[in-house]
Amino acid sequence: MAIVTISRGTLSGGEALAESLSTRLGIPAISREVIRDAASRYGIAENLLDQQLHKVPSLIQRRLGSAEERRLYLVAIRTALAERAREGEYIYHGHAGHLLLKKLPGVFKVRLIAPVAYRVRMVKENQGLSVEEAAKYIEQVDKNRIQWTKFLYNVDWLDPSHYDVVINLEFMSLDTACSMIETAVQQPEFQNTPERKKIVDAFILACRIQLKLAQEDRTKGMQLDVEVSDHVARINGKFLSTGPLSTGLQRSEEDIIQIVRQFEEIKKVEFNLADAGIPVET
Repeated sequence: MAIVTISRGTLSGGEALAESLSTRLGIPAISREVIRDAASRYGIAENLLDQQLHKVPSLIQRRLGSAEERRLYLVAIRTALAERAREGEYIYHGHAGHLLLKKLPGVFKVRLIAPVAYRVRMVKENQGLSVEEAAKYIEQVDKNRIQWTKFLYNVDWLDPSHYDVVINLEFMSLDTACSMIETAVQQPEFQNTPERKKIVDAFILACRIQLKLAQEDRTKGMQLDVEVSDHVARINGKFLSTGPLSTGLQRSEEDIIQIVRQFEEIKKVEFNLADAGIPVET
């Protein structure tokens, strides 16, 4: 059975779908508790973590690509989600789970949409807003989410190619939507296998290494991505250097190796690094 991620707009029925699926499939539905888990496990204040996930990047941030602090928080949540997979399948709704877990096999990615009139009615009932205020609220939240996803992942949140299925609740009931997803995740490609477990374990280890690199003073400014297979850690990304390229690169690789070697499962470290330079305002 798969891990199911549900991406949805504000009050589009995502929580109701997750709860219904949880009952049908007999697996837990999780959302905000992942933030609490990441905060407590990795020493990050929960309120700051939550703020970073909702704060819209400024124009300067979007131009310079400055996202060091937010990358740390996202890596923390990705690691918490990955390690949660060791306990078994689950349903995750919220915070771009389909992007955080895109390299993990057996993830069924759902995009849930609903008519604006339905969403306006739900916001109106939940927050006591007028119809006009509710419509403006939904428009702003959706705009912020598009900017947030573009800034962090360089993808269009609305692009259907990022999902396995897009469900429109205007023409389908929650019960029918649940039945469709239940049938899909019971197919062979979503069943647990020894090979899938091996990939999941490697993904979890890569997340833990990336989190450690994001937390260490020597490497937290680097834009790094980590892949692990057969006890080899492959480090891709960019580093910041004010000195000669060769000197800066060697120093960066030495710092990374010292940190990665703390993980006894890793026997070799490979690099594909480039100098990102230092952004200068003019």
